Amino acid sequence: MRKTICRGINFFLETLGLTLQEKKVFSSLLWEREALAVLYQAFSQRIPKACKYPAEGIVFSKDRALQLHALLASYYEKVTAPIPLHILYDTSSPAHQAAYEEVFSLFAGRQASFTKQKSNESFADDLIKLLGAIEAEKVLFLVDDNLFIEEVDMRDFTKYDTDKFVPSLRMGLNLDRCYVLQQKQPLPALWRPEAPEEKDKLCWHWHQGVLEWGYPLSVDGHLFSTQEMTAMAKLISFRAPNTFEDNLQKFYRLFSPRLGVSYRKSRIVNIPCNKVQKENDNICGNVTPDFLLEKWQQGLQMNYRQLYGFQNNSVHQDIAFELIPR
Repeated sequence: MRKTICRGINFFLETLGLTLQEKKVFSSLLWEREALAVLYQAFSQRIPKACKYPAEGIVFSKDRALQLHALLASYYEKVTAPIPLHILYDTSSPAHQAAYEEVFSLFAGRQASFTKQKSNESFADDLIKLLGAIEAEKVLFLVDDNLFIEEVDMRDFTKYDTDKFVPSLRMGLNLDRCYVLQQKQPLPALWRPEAPEEKDKLCWHWHQGVLEWGYPLSVDGHLFSTQEMTAMAKLISFRAPNTFEDNLQKFYRLFSPRLGVSYRKSRIVNIPCNKVQKENDNICGNVTPDFLLEKWQQGLQMNYRQLYGFQNNSVHQDIAFELIPR
């Protein structure tokens, strides 16, 4: 669909005799219009799915068996009524693959499935296929360097209408700093929902937020409509989780009018102790994946319980963690 739209736009622009800059502006506007038409069609044809779970989750992972283990362990300890998780992963060596297989065995019997990328170039196709197989109407995205640090009931978190809200596990009153840009970030205008049972929640307008408070299209702890996310994934080009999230920003104007909703304290934190991709120059810590692989092979794991209740002041926080015997 995306290629058909682009070919049609390019043919149309060639007939207008526009400058290069004018072509770029027109192309962007026309693409957005066509993309919104596709999304509207998906919305209008939405068919309620029969599924025993209110949502399902997708976790992105590469060469981080030790960190993925910590995420999954904290998830099953901190989450009430957990939803199924689908881990889409890749490895760069047989040693990393063997470590992942050990993680698989530790979570056998849980509602967790593991899908390896078919190749270095297949991420987009693999993700779209995985989205198409999800039976639930909503999808939660996580990444392998997330950690659950507070309790959360998935029945409570997933109850919101994703046409009106973008619920977030990572936001909270504790966040006043942006780690990625190494600067302070102001809180937006916040309010508490009126229902008494919502006293631990807060709401805000995404379009009024700054930095992470104005970034609804994150694949780091945010909940979306499965059908809407599938349609968007088919309209954009991407090669990995980072470019997937980057190109989802093309739909910002569709999501910015929606409300953000989160708990007053972040339920998850992202620990960027290393980087496994070369698609951006985001800062991170200096604990390499191969170092953690060696520690995993020695029978160690992250002491993730030591971080329960951690008071993070940023979505991403390079927290020093202890390694202990498994």
